[in-house]
Amino acid sequence: MKYGLISYDYTTNLGNEIQSIAARRFLPQVDCYIEHEKLDSFDCDDNVKTIMNGWYVDCPTAWPPSDKIDPLLISMHFNTSTKQERIDAILSDESKQYFAQHGKVGCRDMHTVEFLNDNDIDAYFTGCLTLTLDSGSQKPPLDDGNDYIVVNMEEADEIISFLRQKTDKKIYRIYQNMMPSFKKAFPGEMPKWLYNLTSQYTSQEKFFMAENLLRIYENASCVITDRLHCALPCLAFKTPVMLFNERNMKERFDGISNLLLESSFEEYQKHYSMFDVDNPPENSNEYLKIRKDLIRKCEDFTGCVNDSCYSNVTYNQQVDESSLILSRNAIETRQYFRDVLQLYKDLRIQDKKIMDKKDRQIKRRDDIIETQKEEIKKQKKLIEKQEKQMEKLTDSNSWKMTSPLRKVKNSFKK
Repeated sequence: MKYGLISYDYTTNLGNEIQSIAARRFLPQVDCYIEHEKLDSFDCDDNVKTIMNGWYVDCPTAWPPSDKIDPLLISMHFNTSTKQERIDAILSDESKQYFAQHGKVGCRDMHTVEFLNDNDIDAYFTGCLTLTLDSGSQKPPLDDGNDYIVVNMEEADEIISFLRQKTDKKIYRIYQNMMPSFKKAFPGEMPKWLYNLTSQYTSQEKFFMAENLLRIYENASCVITDRLHCALPCLAFKTPVMLFNERNMKERFDGISNLLLESSFEEYQKHYSMFDVDNPPENSNEYLKIRKDLIRKCEDFTGCVNDSCYSNVTYNQQVDESSLILSRNAIETRQYFRDVLQLYKDLRIQDKKIMDKKDRQIKRRDDIIETQKEEIKKQKKLIEKQEKQMEKLTDSNSWKMTSPLRKVKNSFKK
């Protein structure tokens, strides 16, 4: 039997790798990596057992997956809030047949459960697989006993300024998104709007960086975040955590956020004692039943639970690998900004060409209108001349107009 692990070549959000790291704990070995947005084209000599947790689908054409993947459908979230083609892919006849073939769909949030059940797809709530993360047998201190706080939020300046007035502890600001690049992850020409979703790192490098993030979360004295896959691993590691659910992502948090201490920044400012970073409260134990059920289901599927769940890299390997990544990142970051500036320049040139073309079309149209106006003026002058000639003829000695001539005059007037 072979075992596969979902990888994410197309995105910069390390939360995806964290979900796969959680799945990796239950694999005896990783025989192959399966690209998340190319599930339909995966091929192998044997069927590959794969825990299919996480977010689906960003690329509608990649769903449903290849029949070479033997899946455990668990802790899944289906993106139903944006593009209709994604919903169409999930609810296609082929997709429904796939779901029926592989049993009930385990969902990490209640929104996905309700969406699937409402569309005659059998689904149930499992919670998120990152709740099963574990330190393993060893938990070396990352900071040699020095306490530090992690703030992992998109808008962190205000909260960090607020915390600096409350504590002397070190505060680390963490980003789960990485530096993007222009590497093409999808076949064919990549749309311009997608350039910032692709990654300049290999899958293995991203897994390594995600492991380092987990190590930071695990060893922190406490964590404040608006990231789901920072908050839930903190529960698993028993690291005190508070969730700021202010990014309008109710669908993804439905059924999960109740496991966490949740607040808004405004509320936290008024009631700081709810999460005093110098003496943070312990997390709720509500997640433990979900964790236990997830571990049982995954172990039943693969027959394996590893002790060291998220990393078996030694400290020296961490230092060496980090140095390599950082040195390469310095070079590629410079190139990235060159590419961004070039893209901006190309778009400006393209826009200018479009505007110049429109200006030429408008000028051509104005010229035609001007020509038509001149022609109308000529016609008016001709008519005025003819009218004067008729008046002159009427006033002349030949006033006794014959009947045919009167008819001509009257027809002209008409």
